[in-house]
Amino acid sequence: MRPVLKFALGSIGVGILVLAGKMAAAQISGSTALFSDALEALVNVASSGLALYALILGAKPADDQHNYGHAKAELLSAVATGAMILIAALLIFQHATGELFHPHPLASLAGGLGLGLGLNALAGGVNALWGLALLRAGRHGRSPALIADAQHLFSDALTSAGIIVALLGASLTRLPILDPIIALAIAAQIAVMGGKTVMRSLSGLLDEAPPPAMTERIHHLVRTHASGAIEAHDLRIRQAGHASFLEFHLVVPGDMSVYDSHEICDRIEAALKAEMPGVVITIHVEPPHKAKHEGVLQPEAPVP
Repeated sequence: MRPVLKFALGSIGVGILVLAGKMAAAQISGSTALFSDALEALVNVASSGLALYALILGAKPADDQHNYGHAKAELLSAVATGAMILIAALLIFQHATGELFHPHPLASLAGGLGLGLGLNALAGGVNALWGLALLRAGRHGRSPALIADAQHLFSDALTSAGIIVALLGASLTRLPILDPIIALAIAAQIAVMGGKTVMRSLSGLLDEAPPPAMTERIHHLVRTHASGAIEAHDLRIRQAGHASFLEFHLVVPGDMSVYDSHEICDRIEAALKAEMPGVVITIHVEPPHKAKHEGVLQPEAPVP
């Protein structure tokens, strides 16, 4: 089993454990804010299941109907995760609004509230540690689904910490109305996070250009290993989950043999794949009159 799949499967188990702890905390304390946090934990479990399915689907090889493979399934999973976060925010908002007009007294710190906060703190700590492990695995495996899941867990851990501090303040000041106000703040915070997750994933689905630093690095590698060519232009790259697709036009001297031009292409591909494992490269070789005098130029090569 691929490492990213193991982490995705582990996320489901960790998510269920955290959900059980937060649900117990909400039940024991009777707090609207802790119930809101538990509802977000439910979204974590669902998103982890989606991430696992997307990773399994994304690992399938290309076929007749999907010539470029299935890697974009991870981006679709991240969009769905963001949508679920937005739905959770709406549900929290509805519940908290009702409590805002009819607040009920908080349990005592020595009783249910204290125990609930303790359970919530433990669950938040588990989320933070697992989120760190997921982020490392996602970056190493170039998995948008795992990275999105990790970012959600970090946000959840911060939310839990904020809830604990705020509920302690509400209990000490004896202002039970702060409980639904905290829940409304949680709804706003996770709504922003859900929106960012959706927009970031949609950018990937729309083949957004890579960061300038990556483009410059690719240009440098092509320039370094394209000795003998005249220029390389129309370079384009897109990311689809863990897969990358790179294409460009390579202008070579008119009297260069097919064998020699192929040798240049092999050098370039080897250099690029050494830094971008798994990248699919398409190089279109062209004669001198196709030169655009832009892109990645090779000034040391004589132009016939």
